[in-house]
Amino acid sequence: MTLNTMPLGRRINSVCFLLYSITLIISVHTLWQTSYQSLQISNQQQLERFKRHLDSQLGHYAFIPQLVSRQDIIFKAFQYPNNPSVIKMTNKHLQSINQIVSASDTYLLDKNGTTIAASNWQKETTFIGNNFSFRPYFNKAIQGEHAQYFALGSRSGKRGYYFSYPVRNEINVIGVIVVKMDLSLIEKDWVGKEQHFLVTDNDGIVFISSREDWLFHSLTPLSLQKTDLIKQEQRYLQRIIDPLPPIYGDLNKQANILTLANKRAFSNYYLSLLIVSDDNQWTVRVFAPIAPIIIDLLILTLIVTLVYLLLYLSLILIKQQRHRHQEQARIEAKTKQTLEMTVLERTSALQAEIQERHKAESALRSTQKELIQSAKLAVLGQLSTSISHELNNPLSAIRSYADNAIIFLQRDKLDNVNENLIRITSLTERMAKISAQLKSFARKTDGELQIVAIQPIILAAQELLKAQFNNQHVELTLEMPSNFIHVKADAIQLEQILVNLLSNALQSMQHSKQKQVKVHLKCIEDNAVISVLDVGTGIEINHLPRLFEPFFTTKETGLGLGLSISQQIIHNMQGKLTAQNRQEQGAEFTISMPIYNTKEQVNSNIKELNQ
Repeated sequence: MTLNTMPLGRRINSVCFLLYSITLIISVHTLWQTSYQSLQISNQQQLERFKRHLDSQLGHYAFIPQLVSRQDIIFKAFQYPNNPSVIKMTNKHLQSINQIVSASDTYLLDKNGTTIAASNWQKETTFIGNNFSFRPYFNKAIQGEHAQYFALGSRSGKRGYYFSYPVRNEINVIGVIVVKMDLSLIEKDWVGKEQHFLVTDNDGIVFISSREDWLFHSLTPLSLQKTDLIKQEQRYLQRIIDPLPPIYGDLNKQANILTLANKRAFSNYYLSLLIVSDDNQWTVRVFAPIAPIIIDLLILTLIVTLVYLLLYLSLILIKQQRHRHQEQARIEAKTKQTLEMTVLERTSALQAEIQERHKAESALRSTQKELIQSAKLAVLGQLSTSISHELNNPLSAIRSYADNAIIFLQRDKLDNVNENLIRITSLTERMAKISAQLKSFARKTDGELQIVAIQPIILAAQELLKAQFNNQHVELTLEMPSNFIHVKADAIQLEQILVNLLSNALQSMQHSKQKQVKVHLKCIEDNAVISVLDVGTGIEINHLPRLFEPFFTTKETGLGLGLSISQQIIHNMQGKLTAQNRQEQGAEFTISMPIYNTKEQVNSNIKELNQ
């Protein structure tokens, strides 16, 4: 018996081990490739976002020196450098500019590099009288070029990015204007993240970092020659530039795995990504830990090992069962019973999951309704000033007519009293109409779709925003067919969407000379098409693909939910909501919904054809 089973057992062991090795290698390789690619893509996006943020912050100050250099008060400072009143006026002017642009310092250098006026003229650490001819930004600007340069402030010792521009008197360069930006403002949004963001100069020295302990350290040890050159430039003053703990790997590759000296397990491996600035003056880097990928690989290895261990034990069990038929029958019966229990448990769990999913869907619908209601109340809040004006005017008139009626009544002029009462009645009806419109717009919808005519809904939205359009002197034009166009929709929700689109159009024309909004309603094939056109600033091209994404907004106080909810509501009505820029000026939002022909409308169309 033993001689017959041993060779078979060895073959089973060999086959299991071979399959285990192949499966483990393929699984680990696939997981590594997928996870590494995902990590690289996500961190590349983070890196590009950080670079855009850095470029945006620096771009705010790039052209300020050029603009300031052309002002008359700057030329007067060079014409009358010994006139205290002129210099004082120049100091105040630079101080005002510095406050407006939120710069760190703004100062004026003569052609020898000596500061003759500065925004910090009243501080103890003022730059006035200091010579900065050793700074590269001065040497480049005095030669007639625009310069940008990073360095530590010689007086403050703080990091700053300097923008300089030559001051010309006709052809000759007579001085330099400098604006300094505080670099610590760039880091505050990136501190505390899992990745390490840093910016290095051409010598590999970190001058911006999400880790404070990496600042003013070099990625690799510096040579003595380079260290002496850095000291001569005084970019880092007298700071000693020590290297970071050893980093193993190629730092110059766009994407590479680096090993940092770290005593914690799995935390010394990082994915390194870099982007070089457009002027090749600095490099933006991100170090993303790959410890999560390593942990996932270990978990996968453990799972594959357990699976094959279970498979191996199962094969051994099958081999033994060949010689014990009775035991096999008992085990099969037990397995069947266990399987039935497992099926019952899974069925019960599945039913519970289905119930939870129904609850979640119900909660989602309820939340969507609440978001719609909140959006409507937000619109009402925006219209509150105009609505208050619309109600205060009739109230003032009613009071005036009532006072006059009392006087007429005392004088027995009953005809005049009757005329004033009629006017008061008309004004109260107007106020009741406004109140009814607000009550209709603010009420919650049940979400059920009904056959409704579009024209009355457009008119209701117009009435709701009429006061706001009048207050902002915006012309609102409606172009609609005389025959009602019917669609299957929720009238309250459709009115809210139109109010939202009209409000957005109104806001986009705050700085437009021509203020006009048009609403077109027409039939194209079997669809009713509502177009809202404005002559505002339009939509930025890079914002168009994300316009209907949740929480995407270009407004400072917006939540970015209005257009996203509107598109979802229109989609639930079997329609589409799209946006595009108009060819001449402004934006165009289009709602397309299937036309629903009622029996009355069909009969009306037949009568028109017969006539």
